[in-house]
Amino acid sequence: MRYWKAGIFFLIAFFTQNSLLNMVNIGGYTPNLLLCLVVIFSFLYEKDMYGLVYGAVFGLIYDACYSYVIGPTPIALLLVAVLVLVLREYANIENIISMWTVSVISFFAYYLINWGLYKIAGTAFGIGYAFSHAIWVILYSLAVITLLYVFMIKKVVRYHKDRYFRCDCYFLTYLFAQRILGNGHSAVWCDHDDAGRYSCSLFTGS
Repeated sequence: MRYWKAGIFFLIAFFTQNSLLNMVNIGGYTPNLLLCLVVIFSFLYEKDMYGLVYGAVFGLIYDACYSYVIGPTPIALLLVAVLVLVLREYANIENIISMWTVSVISFFAYYLINWGLYKIAGTAFGIGYAFSHAIWVILYSLAVITLLYVFMIKKVVRYHKDRYFRCDCYFLTYLFAQRILGNGHSAVWCDHDDAGRYSCSLFTGS
């Protein structure tokens, strides 16, 4: 995805957050669209840094427009983007459970960081009150990020080409060689074509 296309997503989220989104609130709560986009883009597009860059930019604009303290939102979104980039190294991006796990951790981290920064500025509510509000926003945001994931994952990964598939390919081929053909001299060679599709070959010897 090109930068300008990702920017359109963030632009729509920014203008929708405090306007049209209020029409579909549940119990007075609405999802945090900017946070959802930071998480999903950081999770699916690690090399392009969409979440990190646009999270910081639109977080700053958001604080300038809607907050009496400028800084907490862009800093929190920036740190969350970094957190997602770290967590995704241990996750399979083709598994929605991984997406949910990373999202929940990131959401709680965001609100904890955000609360801490407002606390430093002397304007934070108690942490209990802050998280009693945040939990409903997180649940709503999780539903939104699930829809985004289902929509975007097919465009990001057309073939099983991440490291988890490669590891499975190596392991299963090696297991076949050792357990089925016997403990001879064997080697596994894996390669991929231009489309990103992996294949493994087995070489055996006595």
